Amino acid sequence: MSDKAVGLPGNSEELASFFDTRASSYEQHMQETVEDYDTFYQSVTDALPDLGAEPRILDLGIGTGLELDCLFERFPDAQVTGIDISVEMLAQLSRKDRPWIDTLTLITDSFLDLDLGSKAYHAVISSMALHHWIPSVKLDLYGSIHHALLPKGPFVNGDYIVSEGESSWWLTSFAETDLNDRHNLHIDVPVSFDHGLRLLAEAGFGKVASPFRRTNVAVFVSFKN
Repeated sequence: MSDKAVGLPGNSEELASFFDTRASSYEQHMQETVEDYDTFYQSVTDALPDLGAEPRILDLGIGTGLELDCLFERFPDAQVTGIDISVEMLAQLSRKDRPWIDTLTLITDSFLDLDLGSKAYHAVISSMALHHWIPSVKLDLYGSIHHALLPKGPFVNGDYIVSEGESSWWLTSFAETDLNDRHNLHIDVPVSFDHGLRLLAEAGFGKVASPFRRTNVAVFVSFKN
């Protein structure tokens, strides 16, 4: 089976190992690959409504925290919990000289395997982290996110998007492998913009919208009903 048939170059590496070995160059890579990079990360914060004083925010796949400068500029007293599977990505984040760095609660684990809690957060955000899993796994995760949010809480997801045809190709290619849906490998199975909207609605979120969209990335915002 070719690498392409599996889904993406790098698929032979475990997800944690993949990002551990690339942590030092990750931010430069994102600057080179995310269209309208600065506006994208700003849009993740801008999509959030007023969250009140000391909002509890869960950041899934927090990585090196590219979204955090914008987030803390708007919510300086936020209580942010970040989950990431990569030890080295979190190490890169922890070494940043920021006034908010010691306020973070960082968890090294897969957010697919953790209990995210019930009505525990005012908002949940994620940036460039959820495209590694097929829609059925995303739906399960979205259900956990919905459960973890306080009533009317927002979920903001900034991620890669592809055309409908490309999305179908990736998903078909993945289905032809013998991989578990909840795999731990570095594989990309991005969905289309419209599919991204539908998944959130199917998971029970309301007011699903996209305040930012470019050729290969979009920011989605939705609210717990």
